[in-house]
Amino acid sequence: MQYDAVIIGGGPAGLAIASELSRTRRVLVLEKGMAGNTNRSWFVPLNVVDDTVRPFTYGGVTRFLANTYSGGKATWNARQFPRYPYVDEKRLLPHWVDTIRANGSEVVDQCEYRSHQVKADGVTVDTARGQFTARLLIDCTGYNSQIAKQYGISRASYYWWSVFGAIGDHPNGLDGMQVGDYMLWQTFADTTPNADTSLQQGRPLFEYEILDERTSFSLVLYLRREIMSREFMEPVFNRIIREEAATSAFHSMQVKELKYGWYPSASVSQELARERVIFAGDAACWTTPCGWGMSFILNNYRDFSARLEQALAGDQLGRAHLAAIPHFRFRERGEIVLNALMTHFLSNAPAPMLDRFINLFNDTSPNHIDPIYCEKVFTLDITTAEVHTVLGAILKEFHLKELFGILQPDDYLLLVEEAVAFVGESVVGEVRQWLHLGGAKPVDPTRNNGFDFA
Repeated sequence: MQYDAVIIGGGPAGLAIASELSRTRRVLVLEKGMAGNTNRSWFVPLNVVDDTVRPFTYGGVTRFLANTYSGGKATWNARQFPRYPYVDEKRLLPHWVDTIRANGSEVVDQCEYRSHQVKADGVTVDTARGQFTARLLIDCTGYNSQIAKQYGISRASYYWWSVFGAIGDHPNGLDGMQVGDYMLWQTFADTTPNADTSLQQGRPLFEYEILDERTSFSLVLYLRREIMSREFMEPVFNRIIREEAATSAFHSMQVKELKYGWYPSASVSQELARERVIFAGDAACWTTPCGWGMSFILNNYRDFSARLEQALAGDQLGRAHLAAIPHFRFRERGEIVLNALMTHFLSNAPAPMLDRFINLFNDTSPNHIDPIYCEKVFTLDITTAEVHTVLGAILKEFHLKELFGILQPDDYLLLVEEAVAFVGESVVGEVRQWLHLGGAKPVDPTRNNGFDFA
């Protein structure tokens, strides 16, 4: 039997796409474990939750907090949306499995991918349970895609969010924490050897979400150019929740379920394809630079699936046509650029610069940024005018030369070339000149606009 599409990977991306595509096409989902099982949890912006997904969400984040050992501190109530709902992954993913099967397509568990061969009329996939043929292969195997490696697709320029944590029960109460709290940034003195240490050099963040009156999801998070293993992260997490003075509310927490995962972060989703093969989900970096993986899926899988249906209907399954299928939607290019810029900053900045950044969101800062802009940046819901507002405040606090001093050399060209889309050629000329990349002569260095290099 030949299927219209075979999807390798029964995680959220593969199941979401299959739940849509199976409405009109015969789809086969192959999963090496059990489709719908996941070690991840998510909360998402309210605007990506439609009527279909809404029954599979609950509660949500209503307050944001940041706290560093060296003095950075901010707290604000959610304003972009009334709440950022938690996704009930134990119900949503099995719902997608049921939908696929109800549509007449198949989901096969315990079926590990081995290899595939592309022919003129289709793709043959070899698995631990035999061979399957389809007109199109959709790779949803995740961040460590073997298929991508077979094609020589590099992830060398990626940043990686490595996460390890746990759902926990608090039998003695929340100790001052509130339901709906999200600690998005907490550091500790003994995880920061000196003031120059950055996330890129290994400092973990501690984050937590308060799900209900007794339940939390707490985690350590690394943002680096390399992936941190579970074996490395687990003892760090255990020490932080049991021994740090600042985490006393978690010392008596009873672990109910371990959670861990790895999220790729490039500048934008990688619109990757080969002949009769297209990549989706983490295999194509389906995430914003700040790591909103599930929100990216919920916001894009229906439109992406509709494009695949059109390609199948027209038998346009060559590399060029598949590569031209857009994987994501956004209103303004500046949304992506600023998101990437801030992610790279957070990864590479030393502790004092991070404190200065966090304190920008306090009313007492002379260069104060309304906290709603933080929400807008990281949910890709910010206009070009608002991008300029945020950049203006940041460039009053940080000299551009200071910002570029903490970025990795291979980030320069990426940021310079993308920046031209919303700051103009004159500023790019300045940056090129300072970075010795060639280009226009710097304009008057006495300008007090944050872009001078005096």
